Amino acid sequence: MMSGRILTTDDSLSDPGAAMPARRPFPLRTLMVCFTIWLIATQAMIFDQIKFDERAHLLEQQSRSLGVPQVIIPNEPASNLPTGAKVQRL
Repeated sequence: MMSGRILTTDDSLSDPGAAMPARRPFPLRTLMVCFTIWLIATQAMIFDQIKFDERAHLLEQQSRSLGVPQVIIPNEPASNLPTGAKVQRL
């Protein structure tokens, strides 16, 4: 955004503010929008992890009540890999 000031013949070229546009204010609105998006995304990830942990806990409880010797509960949610893909853990 340019300053509304126009250089006239009365202005001196040595005047530092004669033709320089004014500094723009800090983009507080942009910062607030970015922070809000980050906060919503973080909360979504946290709630997704809580929901996954609760489902794993319920699966473990159900397997114990059925007398199943052992049920493998994943440590993290399944990824969306193609069916033929091989995954190795280090």
